[in-house]
Amino acid sequence: MTSLTPTVIGLCALILSLNLQAADLPNGIHLADNQTIKRTLHGDPESLDPHLAIGIPEDHVIRELFEGLVTQDLQGNIIPGQAESWQASTDGKVWTFNIRKGLKWSDGKALNAHDFVYSFRRLANPETASPYAWYLASMSIKNANSITKGITPPSELGIRAQSDHQLVLELSQPTPYLLPMLTHRSVKPVPRHATERHGKNWVMANNIVVNGPFILSKRVIREFLTLDRNNNYWNNNKTVLTQVTFLPIESETAALLRYKANEVDIVSGIPASHYKSLANKVPDQLKSTPTLSTYYLTFNTRKPPLNNKKVRKALAFAINREKIASSILGLGQKPAYTFTPPTVTGFIPPIPDYQAMSDSERIYLARELLEDAGYNKKSPLKLTYLYNNTGINRLIAIAVQEMWQKHLPVVLTLESQEWATYLQNKLSGNYQIARALWGGDYDDAMTMLDNHTPEHANNSSFYNSPAYNQLLNEAGVTLDRKQRNQLYVKAELILANDMPIAPVFWNSNNYLIKPDIRGVSYTNPEGRIYSKDIYRVK
Repeated sequence: MTSLTPTVIGLCALILSLNLQAADLPNGIHLADNQTIKRTLHGDPESLDPHLAIGIPEDHVIRELFEGLVTQDLQGNIIPGQAESWQASTDGKVWTFNIRKGLKWSDGKALNAHDFVYSFRRLANPETASPYAWYLASMSIKNANSITKGITPPSELGIRAQSDHQLVLELSQPTPYLLPMLTHRSVKPVPRHATERHGKNWVMANNIVVNGPFILSKRVIREFLTLDRNNNYWNNNKTVLTQVTFLPIESETAALLRYKANEVDIVSGIPASHYKSLANKVPDQLKSTPTLSTYYLTFNTRKPPLNNKKVRKALAFAINREKIASSILGLGQKPAYTFTPPTVTGFIPPIPDYQAMSDSERIYLARELLEDAGYNKKSPLKLTYLYNNTGINRLIAIAVQEMWQKHLPVVLTLESQEWATYLQNKLSGNYQIARALWGGDYDDAMTMLDNHTPEHANNSSFYNSPAYNQLLNEAGVTLDRKQRNQLYVKAELILANDMPIAPVFWNSNNYLIKPDIRGVSYTNPEGRIYSKDIYRVK
C-alpha cells in the first residue's frame, strides 16, 4: 500500500469514482450453493462500538459491520468506500470527500455527510471516553487535541458537511498518510438515531444499525456472533457470502480441532507444535505471510522496579529472540530488536547496540545491570508476567520465564487471564510486565511508533520521552517518505536505549483456509480480511 502525499493528490485534483466489485469473480468460476463461512477469533469482542473497541478480535468483526470513507482492495490499496471520490487542496490541509448518493443504514434510514460529522465529533467528545480519541489528533484534524482534552467543544472539530453529499476535513497541518488512516475502525460512521435511542446497548443484536456489508443478527457471549448480509449496503449486489459466523476460541489447539472437524472454515493462529505437520499434510490450506505487527513485552514504567531503566534493559537483553521465533514458534516470525517491522514501505530498521552483541555478551551485561540496580542471588528480582491465555502466549511466557530465571537473579510468576480482563488490566496499568501485540493501522512507521507517546491509548508502558516525541512530531509533517523514515530510525534508537518495551518478534499471519474458499488476501500489510471479498467455489 503506497500513501500519496497531499501535494501529489492536490496536483492530481481528483480520484475518480470506481464502481469496484467486492468479490471479483474470474471467468469460469462456479460458485458453491453454500455461501456461508465460519471464522475464529482469539477472544470475544469486548465492544462492537467503533469508538469504544480497542482489540484485534473487535477489529475483525467491526470491519464487516461498518465501512468508512475509504476501504481497501485485496492488496491493501486504498479504494472508495462510502465516499466515491475525494480531492485535497494544494497545501494538503483541506480534504473534500464526495459521499455516494443513496447510501442507507441497515434499517433503511438515509446516510449522508452529516452522519460522518456526528461520528467524528462523538469520537472526539471526552464524554464518549473513546480509547481512540487520540487518533483524530494523529490525523491532524483541526482542534482535535484541545477537544479530546475537554478544552474546546466538539462542534469546533475540523469537519463539516458542505451538503448531504460533500464532507470537508480541515487539518492543522498536512498529514502524509491521511487516506490509509481513514481505513481504521474508529473513523467509521455510527448511527446517531440508534446511539441516542439505546445508549451503550445500541450494539446489541436487536438494536445495532450498521452501514457495512454485513449486519449482526445473533450473538451469544463467548460462543458465537452471526452476521447476515446487509441488503442496504451500497455494493450488496457484488457481495457473495450470505452469512459469516465468528467463533471466539482463545485456544489455537481447540480452533485447530474444530477446523479438522470441518466446523470452522478459516482459522487465524496455528499451534506451533502442529505447524510443520500441517505444512506437510495440507500445504495448500496453510498460509503464512509477514505482517505489519510486532509481539513485545511492555514494562510498567510507573511502578518500581520497572521504573528503573537498568532493570528494563537487563530483562530485554536476556531474551533469546532467535530461539523464540525459530525454535519455539517457527511460524514465520522474525526476531525483533526494534519495534517497527520492515513490512512498512521503505523502512529499514536500524541495528541497536544490543542487537550486535552475542547472546553471552548480552547476558553478561544484563547481570551487571541488575547488580547495579541492587539485585543478586541473595536478593533476587521478583516480578509477575501477565498474558492472555492462548497456546502461543503460554509458550512464550514459559520460555521467557526459563531464560530469565536461568541467566539472571529473577523469580518470575506467570499470570494468565481471559482476553477482556487481561486487556483492562494492561491498559489501566494494573500489571508489572505484560505480553503485548500491536498491529499497524496503516502503512507508515508512525502507526507503530506513536504507541509510545503520552496521547496514545495503547501506551501501556506509560513511556514519555520529549526527544522521542519531538522526532515523531517532526515526522508527522514530513511529506517525503524517505526523510520521514530517517526520523523514524532515530526514534527507534531512542526507544531501544530507554527500553520501555522489549520487542520479541515481528509477527506473521498464519491461517488455515478451506480449499474451496477464495477472495482472501495474503499481501495486505495490515493482514486484514474482508468477508465481502470472499466466496466459495464448487
